[in-house]
Order: sequence, then structure tokens, then C-alpha cells
Amino acid sequence: MKLLVSLKTLELESYLKFTNSFLIGLKDYCVNYHEASTNEIKNLLEKYPQIELFISINKNIFNEDIEDLKLKLQELAKLKIKGILFYDLSILNLVKELNLDIPLVIHQEHIITNYNICNYYDDKEVEYAYLSSDITTEEILEIAKKTKIKLMVFLVGNILITHSKRNLISNYYEYYQEDNKCNKHILKEKNKEEKYIIEETKQGTNILTYHILNGARAFLTLKDKISYGVFDSNIRDDLEEKDFLKILELYSLVLERKISEEDFLKEIAKVSNNYHEGFFNKKTIYKVK
Repeated sequence: MKLLVSLKTLELESYLKFTNSFLIGLKDYCVNYHEASTNEIKNLLEKYPQIELFISINKNIFNEDIEDLKLKLQELAKLKIKGILFYDLSILNLVKELNLDIPLVIHQEHIITNYNICNYYDDKEVEYAYLSSDITTEEILEIAKKTKIKLMVFLVGNILITHSKRNLISNYYEYYQEDNKCNKHILKEKNKEEKYIIEETKQGTNILTYHILNGARAFLTLKDKISYGVFDSNIRDDLEEKDFLKILELYSLVLERKISEEDFLKEIAKVSNNYHEGFFNKKTIYKVK
């Protein structure tokens, strides 16, 4: 497994000690990622020629986007990026139509849940599948055993629960005729302790988990089965940058066999007060009998 860091900045020095694999969104075509234009991506690769860089194009694509998107895909193909994460199937069709040599990653947050889906995209010559955060470690192991496609798993960060094209925060304040002073708020369900983050961007509204996913235990089981573990550096909480870097360091030490698994879990616990294990050990998807 390699450590794939989803970026919040174009300055990579602090991360390069632990990994050379990075992920960033394409400007105007991504949801829940830090954005960069094709020129910024080109400059980033010139500044850091040693890195492998994935680009996310994970918004819904509309007819009016197609011509501009074709140009941008052709520009990206010239940059020899590591791959494109896509949500809308138009990306798959456009890459084939334009005969572009770009590895593809199917990334549909709550849909890529089993080996049949992975094998379908493998047959379509998609190189990677970014697995849903809704499945267990056991299910991920089954997928790894029964598919040839390379796998990505989200390990650290706030999980994206849902995205809406609508500007839900702005609409709320407009309806109640109140001033909106912030594009990020905390939602809390009635009669429940669970909280969520709701934030508005130019692409719409994201709702994310408030607690940060800690995939440490799953990582120990999956590290020899998965191609990339994904770490979102844009933590929406009070986790400091030094703590995120410490987490990244600990994962890298395990991969380099410089720390025992027991010590790894102990050290992770010191910087994980607000963490949870997500659905790695909690089944949420059941077959209909």
C-alpha cells in the first residue's frame, strides 16, 4: 500500500518525508477536494517531478461542460499524471473517444461496494476502484481476493456523507431572512448526540462526518492487499497540521517496518481523541434474502 494524500495546499515539502503520492481536484470540476487549474497542476509537477499525482473530476458533468472538459483532459494527458478519479461516466467515454493515455479511477462514494462492480470496470479498462466507506474490512478483503482491479481505500479524514448541487446554507438563510456569516456549520440531530459538518462551496453543499475516520486497525489488515490508502489533509476539525503529519509518519513507519503494529496503535491513540472507526467493523449493507 502507498499513502495517498488529498491536498489542501500546493506546498508539499512537509508531506514528502512520508509519501510521494498526492491527489487534488481539477478546478471547477470537483466536489470536496482542494482545486487546481491545469496550469497549476503543470507547475506542481514541474516543481515536484518525483511525485505521482492523481486528479479528481468527480462532479456531475453537463452538456455545456463537454467541450471545455475535452480540452482539459487533453492537457492533463500531456502532463503524465498518475490517474483521474471520476464519478460521471462521461469521463470514461471521453477518455476512450479522445484515445487518451490516462489511467482511470472509478470513484462513486457509496456505490463501489462489491467485486462485481469492480470487475465490471476492470472489463472497461479502468485501472483503479476507490471503494465505498460504507463497507467492512472483511468485505474489502473479499473484493481484493476476487478482482484484479487496483483498489483505493479512504483511511483518515471526514467522510463525505452526501453532496447536493443546491446551495442549502444560502437558501436556508434566505428563506429565514437572516444574514449568513459562514459557509460552514455544525448540524445536530434532535435527540441524538451525533453531529455533522455542512459546508457550502461553489459546486453546492457537502455534508460530512464530524468525527474523523481512523482506519488504523483496518490498515494493518489491508496494507498488503490495497494499492492506496487515502488521507485527507483538509481535516474539518480541531486537528492541527502537526498531528496530521504525525499520523502520516506513523503509517509510513509501519510500511517501512520501523515500528511494531502494537506501538503504532498506541501512538495513533495519542492523537486520535475525536476519531472513530467508521464502518470498517460495522456492516451496513445486507443482501436481501
